[in-house]
Amino acid sequence: MNNYLTIIKKYLEGEISLLEKEKLKQWLEDDAANETIFKEEIKNWCATQKGMQVKPDKAYERFVGVIAQKETKVISFKPWIKMITYAAVVTGVLFGVYYYTVTNESLFKSSPNVVEVDYESLDKIKIVQADGTITYMDFEDTGNVVDPKGNLVVKKEQDQLIVQSSTASSKTEYLEISIPKGKLFQLSLSDGTKVWLNAASTLRFPQHFDATDKNRLVHLEGEAFFDVTTNKEQPFIVKTGVVDVEVLGTQFNISSYSEDSTVKTTLVEGAVAVNDPSNVAKNLRLTPNHQAIYSKENKVLQQKKVNTALFTSWMYRKIILQNESFTEVCKRIERTYDVEITSTNEKLNNTRFTGEFDIENVRQILNVFSETIAFTYTIKDKKITINP
Repeated sequence: MNNYLTIIKKYLEGEISLLEKEKLKQWLEDDAANETIFKEEIKNWCATQKGMQVKPDKAYERFVGVIAQKETKVISFKPWIKMITYAAVVTGVLFGVYYYTVTNESLFKSSPNVVEVDYESLDKIKIVQADGTITYMDFEDTGNVVDPKGNLVVKKEQDQLIVQSSTASSKTEYLEISIPKGKLFQLSLSDGTKVWLNAASTLRFPQHFDATDKNRLVHLEGEAFFDVTTNKEQPFIVKTGVVDVEVLGTQFNISSYSEDSTVKTTLVEGAVAVNDPSNVAKNLRLTPNHQAIYSKENKVLQQKKVNTALFTSWMYRKIILQNESFTEVCKRIERTYDVEITSTNEKLNNTRFTGEFDIENVRQILNVFSETIAFTYTIKDKKITINP
C-alpha cells in the first residue's frame, strides 16, 4: 500500500514514469475502494500546495483520460541540449564563456502544440493548471498549453509566455508557473502586466482577472520584476507570504526567496505600498529609487534609498555585489547558475565583497574569490565544496 501512495505522490508532482502510471492504473482497477484512496491523496496533497485549488474528481478523471489514450498516442523521442552559462567577475572584468553541455532524451506526447513530459525535467518551465494538470515546456520551443477541454491557456513565443484571458468559468481559475534554477523568463498576464521571473521562482495568478474583483491578486515565491498595467479601479497586489505589495501601475522588483532572511521590494518607477499583514502600523509607501526591507527574524520593515540597477541586474544575466558576505553571494550564484555550494571556510564565508558578475565559468569565479581569501575547492557535477 505504501508503495502506491509513493506512486500517487510522484504522479501529483509530475515525476511519475510510464511504467508507474501503468501500475497505478492497474491498482485502481483491482479494487473500487482504491479510487477513494486516490482522490483522498489528491485532496491531501493539494492542501499542502499553498492555496492551490484542485478538485479531486476532476484530477482523477484527468488521470484516467490520459491513461486511456495510451494505446492510440504516438510517442516520439526528441534529444535536448542543456547549456548552462556560468558567470562572474568580482574584483575586475574578465571575459569568457563556458558551456556545460548534457544530452538526454525525453518523451514528448504527440499533441501538435502542447509539450507535456512524463517526468519532471529540472530545466523546463513548469505550468500547473487549476485542475492539477502539469505541463513542462522547453525554453527554446514555441507552442501552446490547453486545458482538458481544449481551450487555450498559455501561448509560448520565443522569449515569453502569454497568458490567454478566459471567461469560460464563473470561478477564478489559477495558474502556477515556475522557472528552474539557472534560468529566467518573461510572462505577459491577461491584463497586459509584464513579469520577469528570476531563477527558482514561482508565480501563482488568475488566468483571467475578473473586473468585479476588488484587486488583481498574485502570489510570488522567489524573485520577479513587475511592469504593471495601470488600473486605478483594481489595484495590483503581490503577496509573498511575508509582506504584500500594492500598486496601481508601476515598475518594481521583489526578492522573496524562502531561504533569505529578508524580503526586498525595490521601486524603479511609480509608487507602491508595502504592507505587513500582521501589523498595519508597519506599512510603507515607496517612491522611485527606494527599497523596502522586511526582516523575517526581527519583524521589522524599513526603507532606504538605493541604486535600482543593483537589484534588477539579474534581468540582464548579471549579478552586482555591494558589500555582501560570501555566504549571501553563494545563494545568488546557486540560484542563478544552478549549482550547489558548500563552504566550511568560515573566514571566507564572513568576508564581504563588492563587484560585478559577468560571463565566466565557475572555476574562474572561485579563483577570483581565492585571490582575496586563499582556499581549496572540489567540483563534482554541480556540487562545489570549498575547504579552508
